[in-house]
Amino acid sequence: MNAIAKSPFVEHLVELRKRLMVACLVVLTGAVAAYVFKDAVFGFLVQPLVAAAGAPQTLIYTAVHELFFVYIKMAFFCGLFVGLPIVLWEIWSFVAPGLYQHERRVVAPFVAATPFLFYAGGAFMYFVVLPLAMDFFLAFQTADITALPSVKEYLAFLIKMLFAFGLAFELPVLLLILMKFGVVSLKAVQGFRRYAIVFIFIASALLTPPDPMSQLILAVPLIVLYELSIILAKFMGIGKPNKKNEEKVTS
Repeated sequence: MNAIAKSPFVEHLVELRKRLMVACLVVLTGAVAAYVFKDAVFGFLVQPLVAAAGAPQTLIYTAVHELFFVYIKMAFFCGLFVGLPIVLWEIWSFVAPGLYQHERRVVAPFVAATPFLFYAGGAFMYFVVLPLAMDFFLAFQTADITALPSVKEYLAFLIKMLFAFGLAFELPVLLLILMKFGVVSLKAVQGFRRYAIVFIFIASALLTPPDPMSQLILAVPLIVLYELSIILAKFMGIGKPNKKNEEKVTS
């Protein structure tokens, strides 16, 4: 009896292990590829700094082992970034069988949109925000004070910004899911707009470097995405009160 009772749980563990192995293999493959081409990858990542006005002639590292671990860290995050769609697919494939069919139909489009929004946030950060941020920070150089960026600090800054913008661009998915499952209503999201704007500016200040331009560049797209979530909810008929419930309340 115990063996029969435990068999579904064991099957879930086996399935979870298989999904995790596939996800880890994808990330590892991407990381190995990124490390093999580490010079080209790092050259691409450092381009916004090199192309900035007043850019330094060279980057530095201060510990003997620092550059090696920078390449390892860069390779891992590149593997995770590139393999994100497959990782999400494996997570979804494990979770989906436990949902009802109508729940799968609701959640699946949002899961599919997640990596695209994350990539959009990363691309916006790299091509728009990062060049402006580099110009801003390097403008503080003087004749007596010169910037000598460390590869470790630059990569940490880049990764933080990348994931901050990538996760921030998931706002429409989060709001639409909450409205779809009735956690919040469309009317509540619309009424919360002014507070959401304040919260967005606070979050932007925490997620970006301490300069007004970077904060504004993150806050404005988030406000646009918040409004876009409302427009999509109206278009898709999400977040509206149930007519039957309204009739019960009125009666």
